[in-house]
Amino acid sequence: MEQGKRLGFLTLCADRRFHKKAEEKFQELTGLEPEEYWIEAAAGGTPGIETAKTADYAYGHGGARLMGWAAHGDNCGGFPSVTTEEMEEKLLKAIEKRKKQYPQARHFRIFSTEQGTKGEEI
Repeated sequence: MEQGKRLGFLTLCADRRFHKKAEEKFQELTGLEPEEYWIEAAAGGTPGIETAKTADYAYGHGGARLMGWAAHGDNCGGFPSVTTEEMEEKLLKAIEKRKKQYPQARHFRIFSTEQGTKGEEI
């Protein structure tokens, strides 16, 4: 990826039911192509990643300024006893933290359930 180009970063859950949907929504919201952003996937999605090492790299060294933060409901393996509504709240809290950490970026919330994937810039 070249510096000076519009670049992004997306963190999402590794759950195979939802990661493709999260990536597609991020691309739709940002206009980025798959090769124009970094990803980090882990159980629990954005709320499950305590240290944002990959996001730090993408933002600090790579120049990413379109930051996507994703999670899903409908039984997340990273938070097995958490309801869909609680996951959505966890995602919002995590995004508030990341917005402070990456103040020069635009931030996008992406949340999936078995009924669909929604996203917005926040």
